[in-house]
Amino acid sequence: MQTINKALELAKLGIASYPTKNKKPLTSQGYYDATTRLEDLKQLFEHPSDINIRLDTSDLIVLDVDRHTDGKDGTEALYKLAEQHGNFFSETYFESTPHNGLHFFFKTNAKQLKAKTNLNNGLEIIADQIVIAPSTGYESAKHMSFKDIKKAPTWLVDMAKMHPIQSAENSAQYNSIKRYGAYLLEEMAQGATSGQRNTYLTKMIGKMLYQGTAPKVVYEFACIANQHFVNPALSDKELNGIFKSVLQREAKRLKGVSV
Repeated sequence: MQTINKALELAKLGIASYPTKNKKPLTSQGYYDATTRLEDLKQLFEHPSDINIRLDTSDLIVLDVDRHTDGKDGTEALYKLAEQHGNFFSETYFESTPHNGLHFFFKTNAKQLKAKTNLNNGLEIIADQIVIAPSTGYESAKHMSFKDIKKAPTWLVDMAKMHPIQSAENSAQYNSIKRYGAYLLEEMAQGATSGQRNTYLTKMIGKMLYQGTAPKVVYEFACIANQHFVNPALSDKELNGIFKSVLQREAKRLKGVSV
């Protein structure tokens, strides 16, 4: 199946997608160009490409199981979870990856999930975006489709939530509560260099708008991120273009928010 056909098929299920190659977006805003609009998809996938889906706006999460022969093998950890919680994965849709891993897909409408939750045992919960079949090296489960995705168990979703975390800093008596904003600031501080700047700023702006932050506040943070964490910084014109584009897309998502 060509990726355009897959993208159109997924759109009818409310699953947003966008084109990539070697996991790199082929559009200026990547993740935030993901859409379910059929006409937009026909343009996005006009040329051969792989296909990514945006998980958070599609109400999906993925349990990534590494099965590297020379590294961590998440298979054992997967079965341990099954022993604790019952067989939660065998009836939901899954795919194999280029490096012999497995991606199990689950439905959830939970919000404020971490983009990626590494369980440090060969398992990772992914809640932002992921490459899928028929992209190069990915294969879907036989006799299954995205229509077969099951509801995520509550305990799995809880693992991916941005729970407040207590951490000691400078002394054993000092504790701080780490909330969503702290995770976002940490991600912002990682910064970006040439080739990643547009994607970095698009993602930061989009995440803040998605969480309901006032556009004026988001713009101020975008300016700070561009000035201090982007090397070299984008021009004001480029930054304003990114901000306006993401704001318009968020307004479309919310249906009725004026820009």
